[in-house]
Amino acid sequence: MGLKWYEKLFENYGEKYEKEPFVQGTLGEVDFIEKEINYDKDIDILDIGCGTGRHSIELAKRGYRVVGIDLSKSMIRQAESKIEDKNYNVEFKIKNALDLDYKKEFDINLILCEGAFSIMDDDRKDYKVLENSYNSLKRNGKLILTVLNAYKPIMEENDNLDLITLREEFNLEIVDDNENEKKIEGEQRYYLPSEIRWRLKNIGFDKIDIYGCELGNFSRERKINKTDMEFLVIAKKE
Repeated sequence: MGLKWYEKLFENYGEKYEKEPFVQGTLGEVDFIEKEINYDKDIDILDIGCGTGRHSIELAKRGYRVVGIDLSKSMIRQAESKIEDKNYNVEFKIKNALDLDYKKEFDINLILCEGAFSIMDDDRKDYKVLENSYNSLKRNGKLILTVLNAYKPIMEENDNLDLITLREEFNLEIVDDNENEKKIEGEQRYYLPSEIRWRLKNIGFDKIDIYGCELGNFSRERKINKTDMEFLVIAKKE
C-alpha cells in the first residue's frame, strides 16, 4: 500500500514546516489553552498530530506534562531536536491517531491545525480519531479541536470543493528538507458547525462549544463567521 498524501508531505519536511505561516501563532494559542485548563499544572495533556511539537514544547516550558504523538518520523525527529531542557516533562511518540489505545489517561486532548483530522481520506477515519480522543480522556476531560470551516470555500465558490462530501482536492508543490522538489495531490475535509457538533455528540461528548478561529488568537469571544479558515471546538466529556 502506498503512502497517503500527508505521509508523503511530511516524510521529510520537519524543518521547512517550522517556517510555514500557519504555524506562527503558537504563543497566543498556548495562552488560550492555559486559560482553558485553569493553569492547572497537575493535569495530563495529549497532543494528537503534534507535528514538530510547537504546542507540546511551549506547554512543557510552562510546566505542564505533555505527550505528543504524530505518525511522521520527520516531524517527531524535529520536535525532539527542539527540546532545549531535558527536564521538560514532554514525551514524543511516533503513533497513528487511528491506532491510539489510551484509556482514560488524559485530562486534555489537543487536535490543532488539522493535526490528525480533516486530512483523512475517509469520514470514518475522522470519526475514529475523535472516538480515540474521547476514549483517552478522563471523566470531565476536554478536547480542544480546530476544524476546517466549510463556509469559507462555499462562499468563495471554490470549484475544487465537492458540495456533497465537503472534500477539496488540491495540488501542492513543495521543496523538502533535502531540497528535493515534490508534487503532491491531496484532499482535505471541511465541516459545518452543526455536523461536527453532531459527530462529537454521537461519540459521547456532552458540552460542545464552537467559535470562530483566528491564527494565534484563540478566543471564546470570536463568533463563527464565513471568512475564518477554521473554527475552534471545545468539547467536554462528562
